Amino acid sequence: MRVWDLGPGRLMVSGWSGDLAVHHHPAVQVGVGTKGPLTVTDGEGTHNTCRLVVVASGTRHAVCSDAGSAALSLYLGPTTPEGIALNALSRALTQHSGIWIVGSGEKLADATAASLTASGPRAAADFLVSELCRLSDAGPESGPWVHPQLRQAIELISRSLPGAIDLASVAGAVALSSDYLGRLCRQQTGASFSATTRWVRLLTALRYLANGVPVTDAAHLAGFADGSHANRVCWEMAGAPPCDFARALAASHVPTPLGV
Repeated sequence: MRVWDLGPGRLMVSGWSGDLAVHHHPAVQVGVGTKGPLTVTDGEGTHNTCRLVVVASGTRHAVCSDAGSAALSLYLGPTTPEGIALNALSRALTQHSGIWIVGSGEKLADATAASLTASGPRAAADFLVSELCRLSDAGPESGPWVHPQLRQAIELISRSLPGAIDLASVAGAVALSSDYLGRLCRQQTGASFSATTRWVRLLTALRYLANGVPVTDAAHLAGFADGSHANRVCWEMAGAPPCDFARALAASHVPTPLGV
């Protein structure tokens, strides 16, 4: 398993195989089976098989694979231009269910795999998002407008880690009321303010795990109260415990290229 940090609001994970429990998170997820099929499960337990899927933020799902599928997942923050566009598309194309099984996705999955090999993760991510938007005549800037103070609030959450984060303090810092910021977050990202905060902490912990930091230490460095807290959030938002991700990262025996 490898993790690439592609800059603010963009993270790519490759090489994960195995079952995940149904979960949800604030990011928009694009799942690609670069060599074989993925199994996608929705919140009702219905299964679909495909090579390419887009999951809207806040949608209950599980995208599972075996080793032969060479699964690739791209996570996009819901206030990034790419996340905004794909969030809108996935909801519009699925009557708001939030899970877009991309029809005839095999060619795009193969092309994404080729781009990853030839040009690296950043180019592969750019290519994949551009092509998905082109399928529906949309561009990365064509999604709904996102409130600038919500963007500032999410950036502030990231900068505040590992410290304590509360809605009232962040709302005050961006000159909004707590109630309004909470409603705005849910309306525009599909997730509550507290869920967004937990997700940012979880991504921070994953980055530490990817650099070989033990699970308990990574949890504390990301601002979780303890290992149990990190474990609960990891199950909630990633569908597996942090120790599973730590083992998968260690098993790759390849330094994780963060920050490329």
